[in-house]
Amino acid sequence: MNKKLVGSAVVGAAVLAIVVAQFVGGGDEAPAAAPPPPPAPKFIRETLEIYQIQDATGPGAAIEIPVPSWAVSRDKERASYRQGELLLETDRVPITQEDALGGLRAVAGGQGGTVVEHAPIADRDAAEWDYTYERDGVPRRVTVVGLGAGDALVTVRFEAPVAEFERNRGVLDEALKIRG
Repeated sequence: MNKKLVGSAVVGAAVLAIVVAQFVGGGDEAPAAAPPPPPAPKFIRETLEIYQIQDATGPGAAIEIPVPSWAVSRDKERASYRQGELLLETDRVPITQEDALGGLRAVAGGQGGTVVEHAPIADRDAAEWDYTYERDGVPRRVTVVGLGAGDALVTVRFEAPVAEFERNRGVLDEALKIRG
């Protein structure tokens, strides 16, 4: 067989395949891939929220909570850090409790969710309260971690839309790197 004839047949078949693919393919383009989710907010540990423990001196006389460099508002001992739909709050709740679990159960009251023991944080007993609620038709997930602090309960609360909570949970994890 002639090599030129074989080469021409191969090229012709390739051109024919391209032309057929354009007409037979239906002309529909493949659906565009969904855009990737926006990156989780960066947590810059340059700010501490500090709660002094009454009648305590030396190491352990304060609870130091690393907080993000977001917009902050304050109301008495509550500090609220916001970025978009994300919220991180710290607070000192004056409550008589024997342990963090009992104190957090008292704070939760009958609002629902689950309150369980949490591994100690900075050598302090801790408890965790998880619940969801709806605001403006959007389900939101909340985790509150409470630490026993003498005659008070220091809390760290993280809230986000349910669909964004796990992706942004690192904000809470960083805040729980508490010293004191």
